[in-house]
Amino acid sequence: MRGDAGHRRRAQAATVWPTGPLAAGDDASDGRRAGIEVTMTVPSTVAAYAIALHSQPGDIVCDPDCAEPTVVVQAVRARRHALAIAPDTHAWQTVRAALTVAKAQGAPGDGTILDRRPDGGSWAGPGPVDLLLTGIGPDPDPAGPGGPGGDRLAGRLAGYLDLAGPGGRLVVVAAYHVVGGLDLASRIVAAGRQAGWRPVQRAVALTAVLHPRPLDAAPVSGRPRPAHHDVLLFRSGEQPRRPPRPPDPPPSSPAPAAVPPAIVVRRAA
Repeated sequence: MRGDAGHRRRAQAATVWPTGPLAAGDDASDGRRAGIEVTMTVPSTVAAYAIALHSQPGDIVCDPDCAEPTVVVQAVRARRHALAIAPDTHAWQTVRAALTVAKAQGAPGDGTILDRRPDGGSWAGPGPVDLLLTGIGPDPDPAGPGGPGGDRLAGRLAGYLDLAGPGGRLVVVAAYHVVGGLDLASRIVAAGRQAGWRPVQRAVALTAVLHPRPLDAAPVSGRPRPAHHDVLLFRSGEQPRRPPRPPDPPPSSPAPAAVPPAIVVRRAA
């Protein structure tokens, strides 16, 4: 037990995550999405490493802009409660199907899927989020969330803060990208600080095995695949952003115990 705790502390202090290479087939869409979409697919190896490093079994792990089921599947496999917010209908259906398959394959965690972000008066879900994990790619539109202004990006990160519990963590996996002399990760750090998050660490997650190439070797043809992503860790404040929801009144008569469902799916009426 002491050895495991020591290994965890060393891993938390490390700034290079040994998460390459990408699992074959599991992250097939990552190469297409990185560099063309604001929301980026988090590679499965990176998601699993982040969940193991920054959460405990039983914690709530949330993908607040869920476009792919990777974070959800890795969370339930690791005995966490996965929370996905997927406003897009196709993404909602894809995540739901992937969660069902993961449970059928024996994943011990549970999952909740929402099609919109809850507001302060309607949220009756599993509780404040312990770890938010999502990916952000470069925005091709200079006026977009990842553009020079950064106001929309700060607003997006502020919405994440509303979901986090006191001392909650946010891990953002960002594609390495430079626009106007400033890299995307630095823009995210500035936007996170503006939104109220406290930057804690910046690391590098390997997404490929690096092999030395002889000086006389022929250049690799085609578009190079990124060898790493930037990983940014933030912490929320110690006080909740909104007052806690009052508990429901006790039932007038004892009710029979019920087994909670493994998968909870909520859609707006």
